Amino acid sequence: MQTLLQKKSAVDLTDLAIGIVVLGIVVSIGATVLMGVRDTNTASDTAYNLANDAAVGLSEYGNWFDIIVIVGVAAVILSLIFMAFGRGSRSVGGGTY
Repeated sequence: MQTLLQKKSAVDLTDLAIGIVVLGIVVSIGATVLMGVRDTNTASDTAYNLANDAAVGLSEYGNWFDIIVIVGVAAVILSLIFMAFGRGSRSVGGGTY
């Protein structure tokens, strides 16, 4: 049986931090690999054009990275606000649905 005074944990920032770090690593390593592939091929070759287009796409993603981080932090703040003010009244026998 659960206790009535069981505490809920606050929002865990670990998932957000790990996601941001993984995205940063993938983008930086991906850009390095794509630049290496691009530089080993001759210009106007299919492999060169493909690697160049992918590198340009990753650089465009890098421009949006700050906004993605801001949206993630805003989501955490909104979830904290909803957790604080969104609690309904609960009776001893059960909750309201």
